[in-house]
Amino acid sequence: MFKNYFKIAWRNLVKQKLNSWLFICGLAIALMCVLFIGVYVQDEQGYDQFFEGSEYVYRVNIDGKMGPEEFVGGTTPPPVGKALVDNFPEIEEFTRVYKLSPENVSYSSGGDKKVFSETNLYSVDSNFLNFFPYQIISGNFKTGLSDPYSIVLTETIAQKYFGDEEPIGKELQLDEWSKPFNVTAVLADLPSNSSLQFDLLIPNSANPVIERFEWSWVWLQMTTFVKLNPESTNPESVRKIEEKLPSIVKLLAAGAFERIGKPFDEFLANGGRWNLQLQPMEEVHLGSSDIFSAHISHGNPTIVKTFLFIGWLILAMACINCMNLTTANALRRSKEVGIKKVLGSSRMTLSVQFLIESGLFSLMAMVIGTFLFYGFLPAFNQLTGKAFHINDFTNWNYFLTISALWVLTTLCSGLYPAFYLSSFAPMSIFRKNAQAGSFFSEQFTRNGLVVFQFAISTALIISSLVIYKQLRYTQEMNMGFDREQVLLLSQVEKLGKSDESLLEELRGLSGVKSVSLSTGVPSKYSFGDFYIPEPSDKSPDVIKDIALGSFQVDDYFIKTLGFELLYGRSFSEDFNDSTSVVLNETAVKQIGWTPENAVGNHIVYPGNRNQRFEVIGVIRDFNNESLHSPIMPFAFFHFSSKTFYPRQLYVSLRLHEGNAANTYESVASRWNELSSEVPLQMSFLNDEIDALYREDKKAGVTFGVFTLLSVLIGCIGLFGLIAATTARRIKEIGVRKVMGSTTLQLVQLLSWDFIKLVLLAILLASPVAYWAMETWLENFSYQTEISWWIFIVAGLVSLAIAWFTVSLQVMKSALANPSGSLRSE
Repeated sequence: MFKNYFKIAWRNLVKQKLNSWLFICGLAIALMCVLFIGVYVQDEQGYDQFFEGSEYVYRVNIDGKMGPEEFVGGTTPPPVGKALVDNFPEIEEFTRVYKLSPENVSYSSGGDKKVFSETNLYSVDSNFLNFFPYQIISGNFKTGLSDPYSIVLTETIAQKYFGDEEPIGKELQLDEWSKPFNVTAVLADLPSNSSLQFDLLIPNSANPVIERFEWSWVWLQMTTFVKLNPESTNPESVRKIEEKLPSIVKLLAAGAFERIGKPFDEFLANGGRWNLQLQPMEEVHLGSSDIFSAHISHGNPTIVKTFLFIGWLILAMACINCMNLTTANALRRSKEVGIKKVLGSSRMTLSVQFLIESGLFSLMAMVIGTFLFYGFLPAFNQLTGKAFHINDFTNWNYFLTISALWVLTTLCSGLYPAFYLSSFAPMSIFRKNAQAGSFFSEQFTRNGLVVFQFAISTALIISSLVIYKQLRYTQEMNMGFDREQVLLLSQVEKLGKSDESLLEELRGLSGVKSVSLSTGVPSKYSFGDFYIPEPSDKSPDVIKDIALGSFQVDDYFIKTLGFELLYGRSFSEDFNDSTSVVLNETAVKQIGWTPENAVGNHIVYPGNRNQRFEVIGVIRDFNNESLHSPIMPFAFFHFSSKTFYPRQLYVSLRLHEGNAANTYESVASRWNELSSEVPLQMSFLNDEIDALYREDKKAGVTFGVFTLLSVLIGCIGLFGLIAATTARRIKEIGVRKVMGSTTLQLVQLLSWDFIKLVLLAILLASPVAYWAMETWLENFSYQTEISWWIFIVAGLVSLAIAWFTVSLQVMKSALANPSGSLRSE
């Protein structure tokens, strides 16, 4: 019996080629999209679950408040890990991670010297490789970091330095250390879904910065992980631990706060907060939207949820296509159903036949969709920044997923048509003017599904336009400084005393307007700490303390970067500015001053022996980070203040327009004259700022691609539907042509029914898309407007696509010779 069903299904496929291939192609494209979205979502949700015991690991976050600024950070003070292990028996062990500034790493062999600039260099506790069991290729993970001057490499880095030589026992020289490091272990390249991404590891015991701040409870530069015993990882146990944390922090942090001149009780009394939280490691990637981290790049849960939702919508659209195409061609199958019923076939038997037919089509679509998935996998990797390989999808789990998708699509696309077609009554079918039966009002249902499809497509088009507009907004918004024509040189600190010589050399270049030196630039690292504003006669009511981000800069920085000075003056060689500070508007307003009267007031920095600074200027607010974050209170200190130890130095060059290439070469030449040992790192500030939105751009392009594919699926369904409709009205078309109707009139007549459905879809999609984009834009502190023209453009695009799709098929019927369709009359 089933053999006959398959034969009938195959004959129908061959006989109704257009209908069948529209069914298969639409479903194949949808299944390809679902597979891509599925592996993307699975990868994002599977971060840090690849190693054994990941469910017991928690990141320690700090929940702080300084003045009006509240924050949750993924980096904590150095003593936190030991304090937790000592005070909570539920916590078995801890490990800490610190990201070093870029280092030049060299290897000498046989008189040849290789020097590379490494940016993914971490110092970690000696138990790190035992705590996180990454795959070891060679060496010993237990003792790999026990010696202070040991170093662990990933496989790619080992290959870069040593080629096919055995790396264990080789020595690498880091330019900030006097002694070379001995290679003790090589790790397999890290999985792409590891939150921690590093190339080289050295022990914290070799890092003098860690040793210098081991006492500090306010130096937030280390990521701390703890491992709980299995019995304590339930939410209730974790909650009980967190309830005890404030008292532990108060007890242990008081001495450190006193040491920097800020009594902890006074800090709390002034409204401050300094607390710890435990966050499951498996939730760090997608559960950290409002958590800042210097060491871990967090994912965007909104993007993951959006793509997952789009995947289900695209699959639903494809299944709707199949339902519509099948029911629209119901009359072609009605006599077959009637004859089989007269011969004794039951409704269940007929339903099974139609389900098998749907299953065969779905299977073919699945095979084609899988090949498309494999074929476009490299392009998808490039689009999303992932690193999937075909071998990742040749296991049983993948084939089980494919099988489940096949069953799902077979049922979703085949159940309604099967029960609909099998419901025809034989007597009504064989009447002269037989019409397809009404199963839940066949025409109403089909039209409703068409509206649903085009509502989805229109909503996605609107969303794509809003995303594009927001990304353009991030590129064109005035960020408070002039980011054009600024060339950045990094790793200047590696030159040592030669940095002043470099500045003088660069100022002499013809293509350079101005040059400055600073510890940071917008989009890069800034130093953060809290300061105490002093009340004055003009402003007696000021806040007790304030958290400030800051750069140390020279006399030319404000001019070179194009910051707008509103009041006061900038740093100048004519003054001793070692005790001067320039604040932005946000800092001034949060303190309780006005920009007009801020100059002449003072702030104190407890973190550096109560240094006292006079406000000499106020600059217009600027965005130091991406537009996802609000403008932060910020300060510029002069290098002569030595208010903090700079981790990195940057040279900023304001260039004349039109001669960037020659200037670029001249800068490289001057750098190499001063030091051939330090690789030159050059980039444009505009590119660095654009990089802040790299993930947004990838998501936007990917979203646009899926939008185009959804529109294509909708067009396939509409094309098949209009083909079936015109086939049913072919005699009417012939009569109208004989009576003098033009081709344009026939196109208008037959198209109008579908255009009405598309117009209704636009009306329904617009408010839904508006709400969705309002929600998405909440991820940005600075947002573009959702303009009215976006809905007009999206509506016109949907109408144009629908009109073209309908007209393509209608014109074919309208241009046909009417004698053929009327011959039987």
